[in-house]
Amino acid sequence: MLGLIFSLGLAFAQRAVSGTVVSAEDGQPVIGASVQVLGTKIGTVTDINGGFTLPNVQEKAVVKVSCIGMKDLEVSLVSGMQIVMEYDTEYLDAVVFTGYGTVSRTAFTGSAAKVGGDALEKKSDANFVKALEGNVTGVQMANSSNQPGTWGSVLVRGRGSINSGTQPLYIIDGVPVNSDYDKESLADSSNNPTDPMAAINPNDIESVTVLKDAAATAIYGSRAANGVIVINTKKGSKGKFNLNVDIKNGVSTIANNNMVFADAETSMNLFAQGYAARYPSNFATVQEAKDYLTEAYEWDGVSSYDWMDKISRSGLYRDFNISASGQSGSTNYYVSGGFLNTEGVVIGSDFKRYSGRINLNSKFKIFTFGINANYAYGIKNGFSQSTSGSMSSAVVAAVSSMNPFYPFYNEDGTYFGAGEIYNPLAIYDKELGDINEQTTTTFTVSPNLQIDFGKGIYFKTTLGVNIYDIEEYQYWSAVYNPQGVDYPGLGQQFNSSNKVITWNNVLGWNYTFDNVHDINVLVGQEMQGKTYNYRYICGDNFPFVNIRELSTVGHWNDSDAYKKEARLLSFFVDAHYAYDYKYYLSASYRRDGSSVFGANNRWGDFWSLGAKWRFTNEEFLKDNTVITSGALKASYGTVGNQDIGFYASRGFYTSGYNYHGTSGMVPNSISNKDLTWEVSKKFDVGAELTFINAINVNIDVYNEVTSDALFEVPLSLTTGMRDTFRNIGKIGNRGVELSVNGNIIRNNDLVWSVYANATFNKNKVIKLAGEPITGTYTIVEEGHPYRQFYMKEYAGVDPTNGNPLFYLNEDGYDTTDDINKAAKRYLGSADPKVFGGFGTSLNWNGFDANLSFNYRYGNKVFDTGARFVGWGMSNRTPLKEMALNSWTPENPYAPYPKYVYGDPKSATASSHSRFLYNGGFLRLSNITIGYTLPKNITSKALIEKVRVYVSGDNLYTFTAKDFFGYTPDTYENGQIAWQYPGVTNFIAGIQITF
Repeated sequence: MLGLIFSLGLAFAQRAVSGTVVSAEDGQPVIGASVQVLGTKIGTVTDINGGFTLPNVQEKAVVKVSCIGMKDLEVSLVSGMQIVMEYDTEYLDAVVFTGYGTVSRTAFTGSAAKVGGDALEKKSDANFVKALEGNVTGVQMANSSNQPGTWGSVLVRGRGSINSGTQPLYIIDGVPVNSDYDKESLADSSNNPTDPMAAINPNDIESVTVLKDAAATAIYGSRAANGVIVINTKKGSKGKFNLNVDIKNGVSTIANNNMVFADAETSMNLFAQGYAARYPSNFATVQEAKDYLTEAYEWDGVSSYDWMDKISRSGLYRDFNISASGQSGSTNYYVSGGFLNTEGVVIGSDFKRYSGRINLNSKFKIFTFGINANYAYGIKNGFSQSTSGSMSSAVVAAVSSMNPFYPFYNEDGTYFGAGEIYNPLAIYDKELGDINEQTTTTFTVSPNLQIDFGKGIYFKTTLGVNIYDIEEYQYWSAVYNPQGVDYPGLGQQFNSSNKVITWNNVLGWNYTFDNVHDINVLVGQEMQGKTYNYRYICGDNFPFVNIRELSTVGHWNDSDAYKKEARLLSFFVDAHYAYDYKYYLSASYRRDGSSVFGANNRWGDFWSLGAKWRFTNEEFLKDNTVITSGALKASYGTVGNQDIGFYASRGFYTSGYNYHGTSGMVPNSISNKDLTWEVSKKFDVGAELTFINAINVNIDVYNEVTSDALFEVPLSLTTGMRDTFRNIGKIGNRGVELSVNGNIIRNNDLVWSVYANATFNKNKVIKLAGEPITGTYTIVEEGHPYRQFYMKEYAGVDPTNGNPLFYLNEDGYDTTDDINKAAKRYLGSADPKVFGGFGTSLNWNGFDANLSFNYRYGNKVFDTGARFVGWGMSNRTPLKEMALNSWTPENPYAPYPKYVYGDPKSATASSHSRFLYNGGFLRLSNITIGYTLPKNITSKALIEKVRVYVSGDNLYTFTAKDFFGYTPDTYENGQIAWQYPGVTNFIAGIQITF
């Protein structure tokens, strides 16, 4: 009888218990939350209404409720109860955004790195991507010009192609966008194009995720060989209305450098030495040569003019942002507007951006509708160059055309030499000078609809439209530009439009069985159309010097117009499986069909496999207190590259070759029906470790080989064409990524954290079409890095006569002063052997402070324009260092050769390594100090938060002793010449939340 009573009691105690799970912020149902009875295998997930039912469960049993992006809960069950979950403030670190969706970081088998929006907002550059350098392993910026808004390339794990594109794919809120500069534009030839990413307001960004290995990128197939950068913008906050105001004001100055030019007296003494050495029969002494030059330059012997100082300035920096977010009923929203105005440190250069964003999401039963829209209008002025030398650049004109003997103005106040020499003050006269203006209009919109069918099954369709328009106008002054005077006046107008329209449809399923089997599967289809067109017109002979509009020209020159299109059709599947929070598997497959390839090879297949083992969840490490979290992972797969232009596989004819008034055409390219993708095979193995719940260590070892690389093969000139693409090259990268971050102190009053990272990458050309491609100072050769410097090696100064010396043979120490007898040598690469960053942050009683550095080591930088920028022997303004330390009989062990006018001994030729510098540096990239007012004070004024702060960007750069330049930053080729100086920004700001 006792047994019967006990059994009846147990039967009544165990029964089905139901409840609902909602969010604390808005009371909306939490769909797909896991509800598990602790100590058992009984569990389920919430349905579309947030409801759940657990069979055969005791009343008041303890359950664990969890959901990605929300804080875990443990509660005692009561039938009919409502469980309220809060969003996890560390949600960004809990998931990885892949563009098509999210994957739990614990289950993610690939290699990815994430940067939060707060880190981006600390930087003051118009392009948010520059904030990734030093913060993300494997990501290297390549930008030699610091003019505001100017384009800079990004390399993810090194250069992965020989002749095809090297830039990553950018995804904004699930939509692929145009990210490369316009190679047809007027600014392309001057290294001065606007960066499309400068249209994105960093204040609108929630996070940036860099996807690197095959497990992370293969879902994007043919566009992912160079990595994928996923930008997730801010969405409507759950809960009450918030109004955020962020105001920044500051000043921009030229960053530290060693480009100190000599004054007039020092320059004249050097020039006189050079003339006396070159023309000994004309000048018996240096003084005679000095007297001659003083008269020739009409110099008064006293005045000295610093032209670089004259064309540089302290520019104003202003950045104003306002945003509103919240939720009304079942609709959440984020609306923002921003204005950025940053003046360059060189006259005539500036960048303005007007931006606005609207993100909306609304739920109705099983439907969720969203739309993300962004508009930006940018205006960029100036002519910045870094590897070429047009005198229309203020920097080029100041250092290569003007001398310290030349006054800025004539006695009557007019510009000195205006119209006859390139006086940069005259060329940049606001009323009558040159115009170099580029305006960009960017519009991106992505409406989407998601249907949740329950049981973790959903369907989502997204239409993405990205439009990037450029209007570019260049005018050569009819008064002040010596070339423009000859026309008189010349104007060029270039307009282009780049449209990317993408439509993808995804069917997904997320489900948990028995609380130990997690499945995340999606299948999808995507269509993309790209359209590009441009219009170019040119005219000269302006009748009015003060009216610089192209419509007033008296004579029209040649014009040009072009339109091209490309299409991409894709099908893909992505699957993730986890067992008992210990073992994780992933696989993806994508099939792409592209119109840019030959008819025989339009379709390509790309795939990946990944695995992870979270060993700290095993029983043998259950009580471990040192390694509190640890996982080993590996992945392998293939991705592609189709960035070779729209019609590389087609046989084309070009019109415009006319004869006696009859239209004619000539062959422009040959057909290649077999042209296809270059395929990058990516292998990655890594470890994710957390020690004592405070220190995180991530290690990745990777090897990436691009086969069937798209290579430009020379053609016989008898064809009338120069080259064509073939799939015959091979290039690879291998390396190690290491990152460490953690909290040194973490309590209620003080949080002190540190981070450091390093990337070791080695690039190598594995296969070419034929013989090495040898340039003046570089070589592309099998077994060497793509950016290998190969030139005659400078050996110093002959102390007996001051002549430059060069190493005679390919190795050894024999020297010669005849450069024609010297042999070429392998002298390093533009690729750093290691790069990365480190820093620290501190929060204490409302105060916050951040300090960050970035660095490079082991790379070379070559100054191709050194002979025109301070080192030449043709009476251009010399650097003070060279003027005071060149060889003389009195100073036989000087570090620099004898100054001889005309340089008969090739001391400054670009064919040898005298100006091949060590490009390594350590940069103090940012300091930010802020204070947040106590809430009990601000709440009295109905203000949620007030933070005031000051910050400095690019504060100081430590360079190698042999480096000379305004900044060691370069483009991919590792070259510098007439650099736009590095920029230091000092900012003060205030953030207010109502």
